[in-house]
Amino acid sequence: MSSEPVALAPPEEVPWKRLSGKAPLAALLPLSATIGRMFLGVLLPAYFAGEYGVPVVLWVLVLCVAVLLLAAGLYEVATTSYRVVGAQLEIRSGIFTRTSRFIEAARVQNTEVVQPFVSKLLGLVEVKVETASGGKADGHLRGLTPEDAQALIHALQAIRGEGTQAVLLPGEAAPQERVLSEAHLGGLLLYGATALGLGVLAVAMGAMHEIAETFHKLLLPWMEAHWEALAAPGMGWLAATVAALAGLFGLWLVSGARAVLQFHGFRLVDTGTHLRAVGGLFTHRQVTVRRARIQQVVLDEPLLRRTLGFGSVEVETAGVRTGRQSEDRAELLVPVVPTARMPELLKEFVPELPDALSFQGAHPKALLRARIRAVGLSVLVAVPATWFWGAWGAAAWLLLPAQLLGAWFDWRFQGWLATDSLVVVRQGFWRRRTTVVQRSRIQSVRARQGPLERGYGIGHVRIDVAGSYVILPSVGWAEAQSLIDMLPARRPARRAPPAALPDVRLPG
Repeated sequence: MSSEPVALAPPEEVPWKRLSGKAPLAALLPLSATIGRMFLGVLLPAYFAGEYGVPVVLWVLVLCVAVLLLAAGLYEVATTSYRVVGAQLEIRSGIFTRTSRFIEAARVQNTEVVQPFVSKLLGLVEVKVETASGGKADGHLRGLTPEDAQALIHALQAIRGEGTQAVLLPGEAAPQERVLSEAHLGGLLLYGATALGLGVLAVAMGAMHEIAETFHKLLLPWMEAHWEALAAPGMGWLAATVAALAGLFGLWLVSGARAVLQFHGFRLVDTGTHLRAVGGLFTHRQVTVRRARIQQVVLDEPLLRRTLGFGSVEVETAGVRTGRQSEDRAELLVPVVPTARMPELLKEFVPELPDALSFQGAHPKALLRARIRAVGLSVLVAVPATWFWGAWGAAAWLLLPAQLLGAWFDWRFQGWLATDSLVVVRQGFWRRRTTVVQRSRIQSVRARQGPLERGYGIGHVRIDVAGSYVILPSVGWAEAQSLIDMLPARRPARRAPPAALPDVRLPG
């Protein structure tokens, strides 16, 4: 009997799949926009240089760098290929500098299908694969045909044991899907008008500046020539009022247009094990979130939106995203939810949520700490204002009672609740945010105590999940330390390894 090892047949090589031949055309516009934003700062010297302008050499240099970056981006798209081997997705790109990425299918948190306007004209889609590694999507495939996109998502679902669920592209609808929420034009305009995004404010401030310049250079002289009352002394306030109103109207237009572009035709659908959100005017976006992956749900209810009778719901998984605003980090955002339907929708995301929430309020001494902070902030603003503007600046002292009243409202409406499976935290009054965290998803819990808190014997507890965190209202320091061990859900004990079998030798 030969003892030579038997040579096994090598496994069949899985072929690589390439993107569509039209993929570089689909990527041309987004890559150009990205590079344009990178060099937007070059326009600032041109704006302030006035009649002198910017040297031609600088423009040529910037143009050459932009062309090189665009060519490199298109080259990477043209050389990208992918395949699903075993339990992972492999993506490679480049020829001179080869880049390879390996994504474990079991680690995939969400899959997002995007169809920008240019891709729709070319009959292509984009697929983004997100894990819990943080930052941007781990796998971003531009320029897939709908058939290849469906096959890729089916393959990832099969590896994760999710069955062969129907993969719908943006704009498609299943015949018997259950719609959980929809957003209409009127609601989106209200959502945009009440948005607090920094980007929208920056754009609106720029528009307001241009409107004011145009008003003073063109419209105001015409009005003074045809309307004698405007030229009377003391009527300069009218110009400022008109410019301010025009700026606010511009802010509303920018915010409303941004909301409509992002969420036009929004629809949240329940597919059983997954939640699917579709929306977008020119760029159709579809996000699929597995119910079992949900780690945090946030109900955002600013005062103005509460007054108008609606709020927003943000759903986060461990597929970490980066963004200054919390809604930018959410994997799934429901922009407009009527107040009456909020409990019903929250139950869809978190079935374990109790019907009645009895919150434990913030520690009484936390109110004194908030008042000290309010007084300090008011003095910090009012003293310089009074020094520079005299009697007009003294009006800033009215900020003090407003800050004290706001501190009381904020303290009064804070609360937290811990159940067997959830932690619910309510924060703020002016911008109320109610956060529901799955205790099984908690990564760490820490208790902190600042200088003022140490003097009052209180502290606060921070709960960290993958890519996000929430801070409980102030509690007693002894209770804060006890919550460190209490809040994380207990993991099931690991099974003991099987006992070693006795060494039995076969005869002969």
